[in-house]
Amino acid sequence: SKYIIQSQKFEFDFNKKTLKIFNALIQDDENNNIKIADGFIDTKLNILKGKDIVINLNNKSLSPENEPRLIGKELNYRDNITEISDGFFTTCKKRDTCPPWELSASKITHDRDKKTIDYQNVWLKIYDLPVVYFPKFFHPDPTVKRQSGFLMPYFKNSSNNNSFLSVPYFKVLSESKDLTFTPRIYSNDQFLIQNEYREQNKKGEIISDFSFLFDEGNNIESHFFYKAKKNIDLESFPETNLELRIESASNDTYLKANSLNSPLINNYDLLETSLKMDMHSNDLNIKSDLIVYQNLNKKSSDKYEYIFPKVKVTKKIQNKTKLNGNFEFKSNNFIHNYQTNIYERVNTNDLIFNSEPKIFKNGFYNNYAFVLKNSNTNSDKSKFHKEGEDYYFSGLFQFNSTYPLIKKNNKYTKLMKPRFSFKFSPTHTKDISKNENKINVDNIFDLNRISSEETLEGGVSFTYGNEFSLIGNDNNEIFSLKIANNLRLEKNDDLERNNQIGAKTSNFFGEINYTPLDFLNTKYKFSTLNNMKDINYQNLITEIEFKNFTTTLDYLKQDNNKNSYFLNKTTYNFNNSNNISFSSRENLNTDLIEFYNLVYQYKNDCLAASVEYKKEYYNDREIKPEESVFFKLSIIPFGSTSTPNLKP
Repeated sequence: SKYIIQSQKFEFDFNKKTLKIFNALIQDDENNNIKIADGFIDTKLNILKGKDIVINLNNKSLSPENEPRLIGKELNYRDNITEISDGFFTTCKKRDTCPPWELSASKITHDRDKKTIDYQNVWLKIYDLPVVYFPKFFHPDPTVKRQSGFLMPYFKNSSNNNSFLSVPYFKVLSESKDLTFTPRIYSNDQFLIQNEYREQNKKGEIISDFSFLFDEGNNIESHFFYKAKKNIDLESFPETNLELRIESASNDTYLKANSLNSPLINNYDLLETSLKMDMHSNDLNIKSDLIVYQNLNKKSSDKYEYIFPKVKVTKKIQNKTKLNGNFEFKSNNFIHNYQTNIYERVNTNDLIFNSEPKIFKNGFYNNYAFVLKNSNTNSDKSKFHKEGEDYYFSGLFQFNSTYPLIKKNNKYTKLMKPRFSFKFSPTHTKDISKNENKINVDNIFDLNRISSEETLEGGVSFTYGNEFSLIGNDNNEIFSLKIANNLRLEKNDDLERNNQIGAKTSNFFGEINYTPLDFLNTKYKFSTLNNMKDINYQNLITEIEFKNFTTTLDYLKQDNNKNSYFLNKTTYNFNNSNNISFSSRENLNTDLIEFYNLVYQYKNDCLAASVEYKKEYYNDREIKPEESVFFKLSIIPFGSTSTPNLKP
């Protein structure tokens, strides 16, 4: 290593090759620097000794706000090993007062080769108050992103109201592989082991997560999740990705009851085992899937759903016609088996054309599109397909036109965009009246607004709407309104009923955004029946952010016993470091509160502490409603820990 030494005063002994320095600053080639009140350097043996030292360490693996440093009374350095007596280490930003946290020890050893910091007789202090004692402790120095060692221990409660202690251990296996071993010791004589393995290279990645739970009766429960992605080089398909996913659990509530967390666990109720291949070239895309779903909320064999094989092909076709636009061919093929004895075999083929838009002198902006669809199905006991074999061929033409208008004055810019869309299909629609497709102002003008792979929207229809925006001189939108409706020459009872899209007059769809002040934003989406009286969908979201106060109100109400709720989250920031937040959610279908969360948090650049109160109202087999109070502490860069439930 190379060093630059700046000293207010120095004495050099030419015979002994020693150097005495006073009020000195030493900087190495890794951007670490040492401040020494007085020190001694043996240039032959490469030894440094000093008193009243401050070592400012490189923080390249931390946030720019962090300032990692070692401070101590005495220093001894030799062979890339620095020993400090009566010192402390912290990553906190420098302050006039004591740091929010520090590790104070009788002896601290920094090994530059191993990139570790070891402690003897160490106390973790929070604002100079001793909290936890360790006879020995070590961690990587701030230049290290990955190194084997214990992570922060924590106490927690799982959803079955069992509290546990966990002390995770992180193991680096190689540059591209690592493992996290997480044991749990429960208060009721249970023991759980969870392991998460990660591997990543240029060709792909592997993540696996599995656990075993042992109870007092020597019964074993477990889960296994596995995900592998691999990039394959094929001459015809430069971008080819292969993905294998395996998800299993020993019983239906195991994941939820033990509150297991992992990058692979996205859903406690639905498991997926699948093999997927995605092949890309400039003009061709082929996706093929083999999928098995397991719904843990269903009983017996009805919980399994099989989709295999599933093959979707998208091909761009060179336009050799006089039409100005782009052709695309899509084919979708799958076999679907669910609820034990329901089978669906589907093959659909679409030829789609989209014209290039054309702007006329009078201001109209027009384009058109058409699709030719062939659908072939063979089903047994299906609610959505005709029994036995069924063949379908149809076409749909759509013409779109908009007329953008703009008006400016000294205060505002007003934008208005009337929209029109004409649809025509000469054939009937396959019965999709039982489907539940969501139509709104954003997708009502789409070519396939009914979101069906197997049929087209038959008959003649006319969709109209308008978009209006009011924009201030600061280019911020103050108000916007979108409305849309669909008219049909003849009623089509085969179309989905919820949005009246098959009626002569459909629902009226709308969206309003209103931001009258910088701290207030309101968005309201709605859908009314064609009588203009009954509202069957409405979602109102209001966000208020005024000085230190922030609140979000989210109200969703929809017919047909679908999920409706009222969600509230409010936060008050006392200052940059302290805040309190409250959130709750009410199920409007059952008139029951689902949860309450109340959190007080203190946070700065290197430490976060919170007291959290949670109450959840639900019952799921052995999982009961839960009420908990716990303290959570996060120390950068070591991680987070928490107490068990403090509520008796």
